[in-house]
Parts: sequence; C-alpha cells; structure tokens
Amino acid sequence: GRLDVSRDTRLTAQARLRIATDNPGSPNIQAGLARYPTYAAYGGTFGVDQNFNRLQVSAGATVDRTAYTYSQLTDGTSTTNDDRNFNQFGGVGRVSYDLRPGLKPFVEVQGDSRVHDVKLDRNGYARDSTGGYIKGGTSFEFSRLLTGEIAVGYAARDYADPRLNRLDGLLVSSSLVWTATPLTTAKFYSDTTIAETTLAGTSGVLTHIYTVEVDHDFRRWLTAIGKFTWGTLDYQGDARRDKIYSLSGDLIYKLNRNIWLKGTLRRDWLE
Repeated sequence: GRLDVSRDTRLTAQARLRIATDNPGSPNIQAGLARYPTYAAYGGTFGVDQNFNRLQVSAGATVDRTAYTYSQLTDGTSTTNDDRNFNQFGGVGRVSYDLRPGLKPFVEVQGDSRVHDVKLDRNGYARDSTGGYIKGGTSFEFSRLLTGEIAVGYAARDYADPRLNRLDGLLVSSSLVWTATPLTTAKFYSDTTIAETTLAGTSGVLTHIYTVEVDHDFRRWLTAIGKFTWGTLDYQGDARRDKIYSLSGDLIYKLNRNIWLKGTLRRDWLE
C-alpha cells in the first residue's frame, strides 16, 4: 500500500505471509516423520519515500517472524521445533537518481537481527545472528517493451556462536519484463537469500534462485503460463551443495473481472 502525503512524500506499507514446509531431502528434516511440519513466515515493512528533485531517498523498518508447528512422528509421539522459531527486526535504505528517462540507478543497504525463541538449538548451537546486504544496480524502462530492475552486491551474516563462521556471498537480484507482443510477455527474475538451518557446524544456507516465465493470452478470458526455475543451496560450513529445478504450467480461466480460476501442474527436482 502507498499513501501520497504530498507530491514528493509517500508513506509505504507491506504485509507478507508464507505458509510452507521444508523440501523433501532437506537436512533439517528429522527422521521418522509422519508428515512434514508446516511453518508460517509473516511480517511487514513500513517506510517513507522522499523526492528531492531527481533524487529519491527511501527508508523502511521491517518486522518478521518464522514459527514452526510440532513434528508428528510415526510412533505417535511429537517433538518440538521451538529452536527453529525466530523474530527478525531490521531496516532498509535506498537512494536512487533519475539519470535520464527510463534509467534510474540506485544503491540499497539492509541490516537486520534474528533472535530465536530458544537460545541453543537441538545440536547445542546459538543461532542468533546479525546480517544484511549492500547492492547497487538500476531500474529501467526502454520504450515500455523492456522494463525491470537488476542489481548485484554482497550479503553476509554473523552468528552468536563462535563455532559458526560468517556466512557470505555474492548477491544477485533482478526483475525483467519483456512485452514481446500484446498477447505474450516474457519474464526473468532472480533472488538471493540467507536461510536458517539446524545442521550441526553449518552457519546457514546461501540460496540463489533464478526463474524464466512466459505468459500468453489465448483469449481475454484464458491465459497460460509456463515457468522454469533453477537454483543452488550452499550449506556454508558443510560440504553439502544442493541443486534444485522446477518446471510448471498454469492455466487461468477468468470467470469475470473479479473471479479467476487457476490450475497448476508442477514438477520439482533436487540433487
């Protein structure tokens, strides 16, 4: 959401919620599970954008929480996942400049702190941490046919437990949209994140995800979407390095302006 206080000042807010489980094959999964425990990751960002002629300054505060349900085991018992629950508090700042029409370079800095519900995890490691990233790039719009944003930078995270080394690596983020025809749109987007893990001696997981998507309108009321995703999960502090792939197809049937029906068929691979 956005509230325009004046021509040059805007208040912004964002709410997010994701409910999921660990991927099959993840080292975070316990043995003897009857079913995968679900987790909810939710939070919000509250900020302000201020224009000074061509210069734009943005700042925001972020609050997030990740919480897991209990693990149900095949012998009828259950075990807690409280050591995986944590709160994250942080801030993000961005400075951008309208260099020319359709080209807007920027620099963005983010920092946060993660505080777990339990001081020591199941393997005796203190997982509280601080981290963030810095990245630079540009947003652009070329004749409305190619629009998007691309940036590179550096992400790092330091942990309270001295046995856990700093987790760091290259950050790549992008969001590109190419309007090939009035009916067909191609998209490419990528993201880098630092995820938590319970693997003993491992600081965390540096994850790079890349996605190519093509949307096509067969009719005003019928749209097809094809998507291919690939990525890497680097468990820093351990020799494990996973590769993931996903291929999916969506079909959207628009009953009217307000109600759409969507069906998805997807296959995932993990190496």
